[in-house]
Amino acid sequence: MPNTYIDFFAGCGGLSLGLGEAGWEGIFAIEKDPMAYKTFYRNLINENSVHYHFNKWPEWLEKSPHDIEDVLDNINIVKKFKELKGKVTLVAGGPPCQGFSVAGARKGNDPRNLLVFKQIKAIKILRPRFALIENVGGFEKKFVCRPSDSTTVSIAEEAINALESIGYNVGKVKINAADYGVPQVRERVIIFGIRKDFAGEVDAAALLTDYLAKVSYEQCLKFGLPTERYVNIEEAISDLSGENTVEDPEFPKYKTSLYLPPTSKYQKLMRKNSMSRRVPNCHRFNNHSMKSIALYKKALETQPAGRLTKEFLYANGCHSNKRFVLDTKKPCSTLTTAPEELIHYKHPRVVTLREMARLQSFPDDFEFLGRYTLNGPCRGIDVPRNAQIGNAIPPLVGLALGSAVSAIANAIICNDQGLQKYRKKKRP
Repeated sequence: MPNTYIDFFAGCGGLSLGLGEAGWEGIFAIEKDPMAYKTFYRNLINENSVHYHFNKWPEWLEKSPHDIEDVLDNINIVKKFKELKGKVTLVAGGPPCQGFSVAGARKGNDPRNLLVFKQIKAIKILRPRFALIENVGGFEKKFVCRPSDSTTVSIAEEAINALESIGYNVGKVKINAADYGVPQVRERVIIFGIRKDFAGEVDAAALLTDYLAKVSYEQCLKFGLPTERYVNIEEAISDLSGENTVEDPEFPKYKTSLYLPPTSKYQKLMRKNSMSRRVPNCHRFNNHSMKSIALYKKALETQPAGRLTKEFLYANGCHSNKRFVLDTKKPCSTLTTAPEELIHYKHPRVVTLREMARLQSFPDDFEFLGRYTLNGPCRGIDVPRNAQIGNAIPPLVGLALGSAVSAIANAIICNDQGLQKYRKKKRP
C-alpha cells in the first residue's frame, strides 16, 4: 500500500509535487488563496496532469480553496476527519512564515503565527504516523526584541511541546535546499513527529537527519547532479537566456525567448516533460524603463556578482538596498517573492518567473496560474505567481523528505535492527 498524506497550507504545491514524485498518494490538500489553489489544482488534482496523484480526494471535501480555520470549525468535516483517524501516514505543511521571517517585520503577535497550532489540532484528530512542519529559521527564534509582542518564546518550541503532549516523538532539524540538488541556499527548520504508539520512544531528529543525509546523496546521484558541490545558477537557467526573442504566447504585449539546448543534467531534469516545447511558459520579460535598463547594464559592466552596495544603488537612483547580480558559479541566495531583487547575469533585466521556478526546482511543465505579479496594498495578502513560487517548498526538498520518511516508515514496520541506536533509553 502506498504511503498517504494530507498537505496543509499547500500553496501552489511544491511539497506535494515532491511527495508525489517520491511515490506518496495525496488524500487532500488545504490552501485558502484562490490563485495558489488554482495552480495546485491544475498540476496536482487535475486528472490530465502528469503530476496528478490525489486520486483519493474525499467526496465530503469540495475541490476548492479552503481556510484551515473554517475547515476545523465545520462540525461535519471534523466528523469525517475522525473517520480518517490512524489511516493517514503523514500530515505535512508549511504555515505562513511572514510573522517569523527575519526579513520582515517579525511580530510575535502576528495572528498568522498561530496557524501552526491549527495544523496540530488537525494532527490530534487525524493521528497520522508522522507529522511534519516546515518553516523559516525565525520560526525557532524567541520574540524578545519588541516589547509590544505578546509572546517571549519561539513558536517552534510551543509547537514541539504541543506535539509531544499528544503522543509524538518530536525533533527539530535544520536543512538546506542546496543539499538536495536545488540551485539555491535556502535554509529551513523542520519539526518532525513520529507517533509513539507506532514507533516506540525514538529520537525523531536523529532519524530524520541521518535518513536525509543518505537520501541527499542518492537523489543527486540518481539525477546526475553534483554530489561534492551545489548546482550553480548557470547550470540551472542558462538555457533560458537566449537572445532570440519572440512575443510571449500568454502575454502578447511582452517578449520572451526561445529555449536554448540544455547544457546540464539539471536543465534536462527540469525539461524532462517539456523537450518538445520551443517557448518556456511563465518566462515573459519585464518592460523595464530606460532608467532601470541603464542601472542593470552598469551593474553588469562595473560591479562584481553578488549583492550590490548601497552606495552603488543610491548613486544610480535605486532607492532599494537589496539587489543582487546573479553569480553563475554559485547557487542562488534564498529566493524571496520579489523577482526585482535578482538581476540576470547576462542580460540587463531581472529574472523571469520561470527562472525563479527553476531556482526553486519546479519542472518546466509545472504551470503557474493567477495574476503574474502584484504590487500595492494587496501585496503580501493575495498570492500571485511570483509569491506562489517564492513561498513554495522546493519540490526536490519535498522529494527528499518523502523518500526519507518512507524509508523510516519501512524500517519501523520491519523492525530494522538499525533503529536500535535511535531508541531512547528508559529512565530507571
